Amino acid sequence: MKTTINHYSANAEHYYSLYQSISADSVHGYLEQALANTQPTTALDVGAGSGRDANWLAAKGWQVTATEPAEALLKLAKQHSNERVTWCDAALPALANLPTPHQHKHQHFDLILLSAVWMHLPSEERPATIKRLSELLSDTGKMYISLRFGPSDPERPMYPVSYEELQALAAESGLTARNLNPVPSKDGLQRSDVEWVTVEVKRQR
Repeated sequence: MKTTINHYSANAEHYYSLYQSISADSVHGYLEQALANTQPTTALDVGAGSGRDANWLAAKGWQVTATEPAEALLKLAKQHSNERVTWCDAALPALANLPTPHQHKHQHFDLILLSAVWMHLPSEERPATIKRLSELLSDTGKMYISLRFGPSDPERPMYPVSYEELQALAAESGLTARNLNPVPSKDGLQRSDVEWVTVEVKRQR
């Protein structure tokens, strides 16, 4: 992960512009539907990048905690941030530096978003990641994790992903996973060899 984080930080302005060039609405159509009847409360955007999605959620009324371990990208995102977004430098799998509200010992979130993050995690870090996210998810909360299918990038290594793997890891933490688009969606940045699947994860009832 260090190689990847350093790459995003070294090329922060490029990635900031790239992510801002496409709207959250067009990337997260599935989330728009899922949140249509949801009262905005607390959200966690992990690997929030340019802050595009965090600001989008904040504009809908969510109180968002956004984590970004790439220092230069975090700095850029903070400069253009909605007031409802709290930024912090925290990395998976531990997410150790999350700010906790004064009145609570532990922070819980009703919405957790991992957009274009999962493929950067080596398979051995994924069980601890799901376990940690499960601790942060409220009893009625939902997580949305996007899975990227396509070639890796040597400067920001990507590892194979599958819905089945995520489903099995979720089950180990008492969570249930649902594939929101069995037919993968096309890449928002028009890369013909890249497709995405979004998985909704919540507590088993």
